Amino acid sequence: MLSFFAFFFVLGVLVILHEAGHFLTARFLGARADIFSVGFGKRIWGFERGGTDYRISLIPFGGYVRIPGLGPDESDVAGATEVEEEEELLPRWKRTLILFGGPITNVIAAAVFLAVAFMMGVEVPAYRTEAPVVGWVEPDSPARALGIEPGDRVLSLDGRKIETWEELENSILSSGGQQVHLTIRRDGRELNFEMTPKEITRYGLGYSGLLPPLDARVVQTIPNKPAELAGIRPGDLILSVNGEKVEQFYDLIRLISPHGGEKISIKIDRNGEILNLELIPEGGKGDGRVGISMVFPQSLERLGPGAAISMGIHECRRMTLQTFQVLGKLFTGKASIKQMSGPIDIGRIAGQAARSGLNSLIWLMGVISLQLGIFNLLPIPVLDGGHLTIIGIEAIIRRDLSMKVKERILEVGFVALMILMLVVLYNDILKILPENLYRLLTRS
Repeated sequence: MLSFFAFFFVLGVLVILHEAGHFLTARFLGARADIFSVGFGKRIWGFERGGTDYRISLIPFGGYVRIPGLGPDESDVAGATEVEEEEELLPRWKRTLILFGGPITNVIAAAVFLAVAFMMGVEVPAYRTEAPVVGWVEPDSPARALGIEPGDRVLSLDGRKIETWEELENSILSSGGQQVHLTIRRDGRELNFEMTPKEITRYGLGYSGLLPPLDARVVQTIPNKPAELAGIRPGDLILSVNGEKVEQFYDLIRLISPHGGEKISIKIDRNGEILNLELIPEGGKGDGRVGISMVFPQSLERLGPGAAISMGIHECRRMTLQTFQVLGKLFTGKASIKQMSGPIDIGRIAGQAARSGLNSLIWLMGVISLQLGIFNLLPIPVLDGGHLTIIGIEAIIRRDLSMKVKERILEVGFVALMILMLVVLYNDILKILPENLYRLLTRS
Protein backbone atom coordinates (compact mmCIF):
# COMPACT_ATOMS: atom_id res chain seq x y z
CA MET A 1 0.00 0.00 0.00
CA LEU A 2 2.87 2.36 0.76
CA SER A 3 4.30 1.74 -2.73
CA PHE A 4 0.84 2.39 -4.22
CA PHE A 5 0.35 5.71 -2.44
CA ALA A 6 3.98 6.79 -2.96
CA PHE A 7 3.69 6.08 -6.69
CA PHE A 8 0.52 8.14 -7.13
CA PHE A 9 1.89 10.94 -4.97
CA VAL A 10 5.13 11.16 -6.99
CA LEU A 11 3.41 10.77 -10.36
CA GLY A 12 0.61 13.18 -9.43
CA VAL A 13 2.95 15.95 -8.31
CA LEU A 14 5.22 15.61 -11.36
CA VAL A 15 2.33 15.45 -13.86
CA ILE A 16 0.73 18.55 -12.31
CA LEU A 17 4.08 20.37 -12.54
CA HIS A 18 4.51 19.33 -16.18
CA GLU A 19 1.04 20.39 -17.23
CA ALA A 20 1.30 23.57 -15.14
CA GLY A 21 4.34 24.46 -17.25
CA HIS A 22 2.25 24.26 -20.42
CA PHE A 23 -0.70 26.03 -18.76
CA LEU A 24 1.23 28.96 -17.29
CA THR A 25 3.23 29.49 -20.49
CA ALA A 26 -0.01 29.56 -22.50
CA ARG A 27 -1.62 32.02 -20.09
CA PHE A 28 1.50 34.22 -20.14
CA LEU A 29 1.34 34.32 -23.94
CA GLY A 30 -2.39 35.14 -23.92
CA ALA A 31 -3.58 31.74 -25.15
CA ARG A 32 -6.76 30.14 -23.83
CA ALA A 33 -6.70 26.93 -21.77
CA ASP A 34 -10.05 25.14 -21.71
CA ILE A 35 -9.12 22.07 -19.66
CA PHE A 36 -6.46 21.25 -17.07
CA SER A 37 -6.77 17.52 -16.37
CA VAL A 38 -4.88 15.14 -14.11
CA GLY A 39 -5.49 11.79 -15.83
CA PHE A 40 -7.30 10.89 -19.04
CA GLY A 41 -10.79 9.76 -19.95
CA LYS A 42 -14.06 10.56 -18.23
CA ARG A 43 -14.19 13.57 -15.91
CA ILE A 44 -14.89 12.34 -12.36
CA TRP A 45 -14.40 15.58 -10.38
CA GLY A 46 -13.42 19.17 -10.91
CA PHE A 47 -14.33 22.82 -10.91
CA GLU A 48 -14.29 25.72 -13.36
CA ARG A 49 -12.45 28.96 -12.79
CA GLY A 50 -11.24 31.69 -15.11
CA GLY A 51 -12.53 29.87 -18.20
CA THR A 52 -10.60 26.66 -17.38
CA ASP A 53 -12.14 23.35 -16.30
CA TYR A 54 -9.76 21.92 -13.67
CA ARG A 55 -10.55 18.21 -13.47
CA ILE A 56 -9.46 14.79 -12.28
CA SER A 57 -10.17 12.13 -14.89
CA LEU A 58 -10.78 8.40 -14.68
CA ILE A 59 -7.49 7.00 -16.04
CA PRO A 60 -4.83 8.14 -13.52
CA PHE A 61 -1.73 7.92 -15.76
CA GLY A 62 -0.52 11.25 -17.08
CA GLY A 63 -2.59 14.34 -17.77
CA TYR A 64 -3.14 17.10 -20.30
CA VAL A 65 -3.99 20.75 -20.86
CA ARG A 66 -6.44 21.52 -23.65
CA ILE A 67 -5.15 24.67 -25.38
CA PRO A 68 -7.15 25.75 -28.47
CA GLY A 69 -4.86 26.64 -31.34
CA LEU A 70 -2.04 24.34 -30.25
CA GLY A 71 -3.15 21.64 -32.68
CA PRO A 72 -4.25 18.06 -31.94
CA ASP A 73 -2.77 16.59 -28.79
CA GLU A 74 -2.73 13.41 -26.75
CA SER A 75 -6.16 14.20 -25.30
CA ASP A 76 -7.68 14.17 -28.80
CA VAL A 77 -5.90 10.97 -29.84
CA ALA A 78 -6.80 9.17 -26.61
CA GLY A 79 -10.43 10.21 -26.92
CA ALA A 80 -10.36 12.36 -23.81
CA THR A 81 -11.74 15.40 -25.65
CA GLU A 82 -13.59 15.99 -28.86
CA VAL A 83 -12.78 18.81 -31.26
CA GLU A 84 -15.85 19.71 -33.29
CA GLU A 85 -14.07 21.94 -35.79
CA GLU A 86 -10.59 22.97 -36.73
CA GLU A 87 -9.38 25.89 -34.64
CA GLU A 88 -7.16 28.68 -35.85
CA LEU A 89 -3.60 27.74 -34.93
CA LEU A 90 -1.50 29.91 -32.70
CA PRO A 91 1.68 31.37 -34.24
CA ARG A 92 4.45 28.78 -34.40
CA TRP A 93 6.66 30.65 -31.93
CA LYS A 94 3.86 30.61 -29.35
CA ARG A 95 3.20 26.90 -29.92
CA THR A 96 6.92 26.20 -29.56
CA LEU A 97 7.21 28.06 -26.25
CA ILE A 98 4.05 26.42 -24.86
CA LEU A 99 5.29 22.95 -25.78
CA PHE A 100 8.68 23.62 -24.20
CA GLY A 101 6.95 24.89 -21.05
CA GLY A 102 6.14 21.44 -19.64
CA PRO A 103 9.52 19.71 -20.02
CA ILE A 104 11.44 22.82 -18.94
CA THR A 105 9.29 23.02 -15.80
CA ASN A 106 10.15 19.38 -15.04
CA VAL A 107 13.87 20.08 -15.46
CA ILE A 108 13.70 23.14 -13.21
CA ALA A 109 11.66 21.17 -10.65
CA ALA A 110 14.27 18.38 -10.76
CA ALA A 111 17.04 20.83 -9.88
CA VAL A 112 14.90 22.23 -7.04
CA PHE A 113 14.05 18.77 -5.65
CA LEU A 114 17.70 17.70 -5.75
CA ALA A 115 18.77 20.97 -4.13
CA VAL A 116 16.26 20.43 -1.31
CA ALA A 117 17.58 16.88 -0.85
CA PHE A 118 21.15 18.18 -0.62
CA MET A 119 20.06 20.75 1.98
CA MET A 120 18.39 17.99 4.02
CA GLY A 121 21.43 15.72 3.62
CA VAL A 122 22.22 12.92 1.15
CA GLU A 123 24.28 9.89 2.13
CA VAL A 124 26.52 8.62 -0.66
CA PRO A 125 29.38 6.07 -0.71
CA ALA A 126 32.54 8.07 -0.07
CA TYR A 127 34.56 6.18 -2.71
CA ARG A 128 32.31 7.23 -5.61
CA THR A 129 34.06 10.60 -5.98
CA GLU A 130 37.53 9.05 -5.80
CA ALA A 131 39.78 8.05 -8.71
CA PRO A 132 38.92 4.55 -10.05
CA VAL A 133 41.90 2.62 -8.68
CA VAL A 134 41.02 -1.08 -8.44
CA GLY A 135 41.04 -2.42 -4.89
CA TRP A 136 39.83 -5.93 -5.60
CA VAL A 137 38.89 -8.12 -8.57
CA GLU A 138 36.28 -10.71 -7.70
CA PRO A 139 36.95 -14.35 -8.63
CA ASP A 140 35.09 -15.75 -11.66
CA SER A 141 34.36 -12.23 -12.93
CA PRO A 142 34.90 -10.76 -16.43
CA ALA A 143 37.67 -8.50 -15.08
CA ARG A 144 39.50 -11.39 -13.39
CA ALA A 145 39.35 -13.42 -16.63
CA LEU A 146 41.14 -10.59 -18.44
CA GLY A 147 43.90 -10.32 -15.84
CA ILE A 148 42.97 -6.93 -14.41
CA GLU A 149 44.67 -6.57 -11.02
CA PRO A 150 44.32 -4.59 -7.78
CA GLY A 151 46.16 -1.28 -8.13
CA ASP A 152 45.23 -0.81 -11.79
CA ARG A 153 43.89 2.66 -12.53
CA VAL A 154 41.01 2.79 -15.05
CA LEU A 155 41.64 5.63 -17.53
CA SER A 156 38.83 5.33 -20.07
CA LEU A 157 35.90 3.21 -21.20
CA ASP A 158 34.93 3.15 -24.88
CA GLY A 159 37.11 6.21 -25.40
CA ARG A 160 35.39 8.26 -22.67
CA LYS A 161 37.74 9.53 -19.95
CA ILE A 162 36.90 8.06 -16.54
CA GLU A 163 37.69 10.33 -13.57
CA THR A 164 35.72 8.74 -10.70
CA TRP A 165 34.31 5.42 -9.51
CA GLU A 166 30.84 6.85 -10.07
CA GLU A 167 31.53 7.35 -13.79
CA LEU A 168 33.02 3.86 -14.08
CA GLU A 169 30.15 2.13 -12.27
CA ASN A 170 27.47 3.96 -14.26
CA SER A 171 29.16 3.09 -17.57
CA ILE A 172 29.51 -0.60 -16.68
CA LEU A 173 25.97 -0.88 -15.28
CA SER A 174 24.51 0.25 -18.61
CA SER A 175 26.70 -2.16 -20.64
CA GLY A 176 25.46 -5.57 -19.52
CA GLY A 177 26.20 -8.20 -22.18
CA GLN A 178 27.91 -5.66 -24.45
CA GLN A 179 31.63 -5.50 -25.20
CA VAL A 180 33.40 -2.38 -23.93
CA HIS A 181 36.95 -1.14 -24.50
CA LEU A 182 38.78 -0.51 -21.24
CA THR A 183 42.10 1.34 -20.90
CA ILE A 184 44.01 1.06 -17.62
CA ARG A 185 47.36 2.25 -16.26
CA ARG A 186 49.61 -0.27 -14.50
CA ASP A 187 53.11 0.61 -13.32
CA GLY A 188 53.29 3.56 -15.72
CA ARG A 189 52.14 1.50 -18.72
CA GLU A 190 48.79 1.79 -20.51
CA LEU A 191 47.00 -1.51 -21.20
CA ASN A 192 43.89 -2.09 -23.31
CA PHE A 193 41.22 -4.73 -22.70
CA GLU A 194 38.05 -5.78 -24.45
CA MET A 195 35.62 -6.73 -21.69
CA THR A 196 32.01 -7.89 -21.77
CA PRO A 197 30.30 -7.11 -18.45
CA LYS A 198 28.09 -9.97 -17.34
CA GLU A 199 24.33 -9.31 -17.31
CA ILE A 200 22.99 -9.53 -13.77
CA THR A 201 19.60 -8.92 -12.11
CA ARG A 202 16.34 -8.66 -14.00
CA TYR A 203 17.36 -5.21 -15.18
CA GLY A 204 20.20 -6.66 -17.30
CA LEU A 205 22.74 -4.51 -15.46
CA GLY A 206 26.43 -4.92 -16.19
CA TYR A 207 28.82 -6.62 -13.73
CA SER A 208 32.60 -6.50 -14.15
CA GLY A 209 33.90 -7.69 -10.77
CA LEU A 210 35.88 -4.49 -10.16
CA LEU A 211 35.66 -3.11 -6.62
CA PRO A 212 37.17 0.02 -5.03
CA PRO A 213 39.71 -0.08 -2.19
CA LEU A 214 38.24 -0.76 1.26
CA ASP A 215 40.25 -0.88 4.47
CA ALA A 216 39.83 -3.69 6.97
CA ARG A 217 38.06 -1.65 9.65
CA VAL A 218 34.92 -3.37 10.91
CA VAL A 219 31.77 -1.32 10.28
CA GLN A 220 29.10 -3.91 11.04
CA THR A 221 29.00 -7.48 12.37
CA ILE A 222 26.14 -9.92 11.85
CA PRO A 223 24.43 -10.87 15.15
CA ASN A 224 25.25 -14.28 16.63
CA LYS A 225 27.92 -15.03 14.04
CA PRO A 226 31.54 -16.07 14.85
CA ALA A 227 33.01 -12.54 14.66
CA GLU A 228 30.52 -11.05 17.12
CA LEU A 229 30.65 -14.08 19.43
CA ALA A 230 34.47 -13.84 19.53
CA GLY A 231 34.26 -10.20 20.64
CA ILE A 232 35.00 -8.33 17.40
CA ARG A 233 33.27 -4.93 17.45
CA PRO A 234 32.51 -2.14 14.96
CA GLY A 235 35.52 0.18 14.82
CA ASP A 236 38.10 -2.61 15.20
CA LEU A 237 40.87 -2.57 12.60
CA ILE A 238 41.88 -6.10 11.54
CA LEU A 239 45.67 -6.41 11.24
CA SER A 240 46.24 -10.09 10.40
CA VAL A 241 44.65 -13.52 10.02
CA ASN A 242 46.74 -16.52 11.13
CA GLY A 243 49.78 -14.24 11.10
CA GLU A 244 49.26 -13.06 7.51
CA LYS A 245 49.03 -9.30 7.12
CA VAL A 246 45.65 -7.80 6.20
CA GLU A 247 46.00 -4.62 4.16
CA GLN A 248 42.38 -4.23 3.01
CA PHE A 249 38.99 -5.81 3.63
CA TYR A 250 39.23 -8.13 0.64
CA ASP A 251 42.22 -9.87 2.24
CA LEU A 252 39.77 -11.17 4.85
CA ILE A 253 37.83 -12.99 2.15
CA ARG A 254 41.04 -14.48 0.74
CA LEU A 255 42.44 -15.51 4.14
CA ILE A 256 39.28 -16.73 5.89
CA SER A 257 37.50 -18.59 3.06
CA PRO A 258 39.88 -21.62 3.04
CA HIS A 259 39.39 -22.23 6.78
CA GLY A 260 35.69 -22.96 7.17
CA GLY A 261 35.22 -25.13 10.27
CA GLU A 262 38.83 -24.60 11.43
CA LYS A 263 40.07 -22.44 14.31
CA ILE A 264 41.84 -19.26 13.18
CA SER A 265 43.48 -16.35 15.01
CA ILE A 266 42.70 -12.72 14.20
CA LYS A 267 44.78 -9.78 15.41
CA ILE A 268 42.93 -6.47 15.78
CA ASP A 269 43.72 -2.90 16.75
CA ARG A 270 41.06 -1.42 19.07
CA ASN A 271 41.82 2.24 19.74
CA GLY A 272 45.54 1.50 19.95
CA GLU A 273 45.15 -1.71 21.97
CA ILE A 274 46.33 -4.87 20.16
CA LEU A 275 44.12 -7.92 20.77
CA ASN A 276 44.43 -11.52 19.56
CA LEU A 277 41.14 -13.38 19.17
CA GLU A 278 40.34 -16.94 18.12
CA LEU A 279 37.24 -18.12 16.31
CA ILE A 280 35.93 -20.82 13.98
CA PRO A 281 34.48 -19.63 10.64
CA GLU A 282 31.15 -21.07 9.51
CA GLY A 283 30.92 -23.11 6.31
CA GLY A 284 33.28 -25.59 4.74
CA LYS A 285 36.75 -25.24 3.28
CA GLY A 286 36.74 -22.64 0.55
CA ASP A 287 33.55 -21.12 1.97
CA GLY A 288 34.56 -19.89 5.43
CA ARG A 289 32.57 -16.91 6.80
CA VAL A 290 32.80 -15.10 10.12
CA GLY A 291 29.94 -12.58 9.81
CA ILE A 292 31.72 -9.27 9.15
CA SER A 293 29.66 -7.21 6.72
CA MET A 294 31.37 -5.51 3.80
CA VAL A 295 30.18 -1.91 4.24
CA PHE A 296 31.60 1.03 2.31
CA PRO A 297 31.98 4.25 4.31
CA GLN A 298 29.25 6.78 3.63
CA SER A 299 29.62 10.54 3.50
CA LEU A 300 26.72 12.85 4.33
CA GLU A 301 26.45 15.68 1.85
CA ARG A 302 24.49 18.49 3.52
CA LEU A 303 24.84 21.84 1.80
CA GLY A 304 23.71 25.41 2.24
CA PRO A 305 21.09 26.87 -0.16
CA GLY A 306 23.56 28.33 -2.68
CA ALA A 307 25.80 25.26 -2.82
CA ALA A 308 22.74 22.97 -2.87
CA ILE A 309 21.27 24.74 -5.90
CA SER A 310 24.63 24.57 -7.67
CA MET A 311 24.94 20.86 -6.87
CA GLY A 312 21.33 20.23 -7.96
CA ILE A 313 22.09 21.80 -11.35
CA HIS A 314 25.33 19.79 -11.57
CA GLU A 315 23.47 16.53 -10.84
CA CYS A 316 20.84 17.37 -13.47
CA ARG A 317 23.57 17.95 -16.05
CA ARG A 318 25.36 14.73 -15.08
CA MET A 319 22.18 12.61 -15.16
CA THR A 320 21.10 14.17 -18.47
CA LEU A 321 24.39 13.15 -20.12
CA GLN A 322 24.09 9.69 -18.58
CA THR A 323 20.48 9.36 -19.79
CA PHE A 324 21.42 10.19 -23.38
CA GLN A 325 24.29 7.70 -23.20
CA VAL A 326 21.86 4.99 -22.13
CA LEU A 327 19.31 6.04 -24.79
CA GLY A 328 22.05 5.86 -27.40
CA LYS A 329 22.90 2.34 -26.26
CA LEU A 330 19.22 1.36 -26.36
CA PHE A 331 18.79 2.61 -29.93
CA THR A 332 21.99 0.86 -31.07
CA GLY A 333 21.19 -2.38 -29.25
CA LYS A 334 24.08 -1.99 -26.79
CA ALA A 335 21.76 -1.86 -23.77
CA SER A 336 18.70 -3.85 -22.77
CA ILE A 337 15.17 -2.45 -22.52
CA LYS A 338 15.03 -4.32 -19.21
CA GLN A 339 16.87 -1.32 -17.76
CA MET A 340 13.75 0.80 -18.27
CA SER A 341 11.21 1.03 -15.45
CA GLY A 342 7.44 1.25 -15.84
CA PRO A 343 4.65 2.11 -13.38
CA ILE A 344 4.99 -1.07 -11.29
CA ASP A 345 8.73 -0.74 -10.89
CA ILE A 346 8.52 3.01 -10.24
CA GLY A 347 5.87 2.32 -7.59
CA ARG A 348 8.12 -0.23 -5.89
CA ILE A 349 11.10 2.16 -5.98
CA ALA A 350 8.91 5.02 -4.68
CA GLY A 351 7.76 2.81 -1.80
CA GLN A 352 11.36 1.98 -0.89
CA ALA A 353 12.28 5.68 -1.03
CA ALA A 354 9.31 6.60 1.19
CA ARG A 355 10.37 3.99 3.74
CA SER A 356 13.95 5.34 3.68
CA GLY A 357 12.83 8.85 4.60
CA LEU A 358 11.57 12.12 3.19
CA ASN A 359 14.94 13.13 1.73
CA SER A 360 15.12 9.87 -0.27
CA LEU A 361 11.60 10.45 -1.63
CA ILE A 362 12.44 14.05 -2.60
CA TRP A 363 15.64 12.86 -4.31
CA LEU A 364 13.65 10.26 -6.26
CA MET A 365 11.12 12.92 -7.32
CA GLY A 366 14.01 14.99 -8.67
CA VAL A 367 15.38 12.05 -10.65
CA ILE A 368 11.98 11.10 -12.11
CA SER A 369 11.09 14.73 -12.87
CA LEU A 370 14.29 15.08 -14.89
CA GLN A 371 13.61 11.84 -16.77
CA LEU A 372 10.05 12.98 -17.47
CA GLY A 373 11.32 16.25 -18.91
CA ILE A 374 13.91 14.50 -21.10
CA PHE A 375 11.51 11.78 -22.26
CA ASN A 376 8.88 14.34 -23.31
CA LEU A 377 11.41 16.12 -25.53
CA LEU A 378 12.16 13.01 -27.58
CA PRO A 379 10.92 13.36 -31.19
CA ILE A 380 8.12 10.82 -30.73
CA PRO A 381 4.60 11.75 -31.94
CA VAL A 382 2.17 12.44 -29.06
CA LEU A 383 5.05 13.62 -26.83
CA ASP A 384 6.00 17.31 -26.72
CA GLY A 385 9.12 16.52 -28.72
CA GLY A 386 6.94 15.03 -31.47
CA HIS A 387 4.85 18.21 -31.69
CA LEU A 388 8.02 20.30 -31.77
CA THR A 389 9.36 18.14 -34.60
CA ILE A 390 6.16 18.75 -36.60
CA ILE A 391 6.48 22.50 -36.00
CA GLY A 392 10.10 22.29 -37.17
CA ILE A 393 8.99 20.55 -40.38
CA GLU A 394 6.31 23.22 -40.90
CA ALA A 395 8.90 25.95 -40.43
CA ILE A 396 11.10 24.34 -43.09
CA ILE A 397 8.31 23.92 -45.66
CA ARG A 398 6.84 27.31 -44.65
CA ARG A 399 3.26 26.09 -44.27
CA ASP A 400 1.20 24.27 -41.68
CA LEU A 401 0.31 20.64 -42.20
CA SER A 402 -3.39 19.91 -42.26
CA MET A 403 -5.08 18.91 -39.00
CA LYS A 404 -5.93 15.48 -40.43
CA VAL A 405 -2.28 14.76 -41.32
CA LYS A 406 -1.22 15.79 -37.82
CA GLU A 407 -3.90 13.59 -36.27
CA ARG A 408 -2.73 10.57 -38.31
CA ILE A 409 0.88 11.18 -37.22
CA LEU A 410 -0.17 11.42 -33.58
CA GLU A 411 -2.31 8.28 -33.83
CA VAL A 412 0.69 6.30 -35.11
CA GLY A 413 2.81 7.73 -32.32
CA PHE A 414 0.13 6.95 -29.74
CA VAL A 415 -0.02 3.29 -30.84
CA ALA A 416 3.80 3.03 -30.79
CA LEU A 417 3.89 4.57 -27.32
CA MET A 418 1.25 2.15 -26.03
CA ILE A 419 3.26 -0.79 -27.42
CA LEU A 420 6.35 0.52 -25.65
CA MET A 421 4.37 0.89 -22.43
CA LEU A 422 3.12 -2.70 -22.71
CA VAL A 423 6.68 -3.97 -23.20
CA VAL A 424 7.91 -1.99 -20.20
CA LEU A 425 4.91 -3.16 -18.13
CA TYR A 426 5.67 -6.77 -19.10
CA ASN A 427 9.26 -6.30 -17.92
CA ASP A 428 7.96 -4.78 -14.69
CA ILE A 429 5.81 -7.84 -14.05
CA LEU A 430 8.74 -10.18 -14.73
CA LYS A 431 10.84 -8.30 -12.17
CA ILE A 432 8.41 -9.09 -9.34
CA LEU A 433 7.91 -12.76 -10.17
CA PRO A 434 9.53 -15.51 -8.06
CA GLU A 435 13.03 -16.32 -9.36
CA ASN A 436 12.22 -19.81 -10.65
CA LEU A 437 9.13 -18.62 -12.55
CA TYR A 438 11.12 -15.68 -13.96
CA ARG A 439 13.79 -18.03 -15.31
CA LEU A 440 11.13 -20.28 -16.86
CA LEU A 441 9.43 -17.37 -18.69
CA THR A 442 12.66 -15.73 -19.87
CA ARG A 443 14.49 -18.91 -20.86
CA SER A 444 15.64 -18.74 -24.47
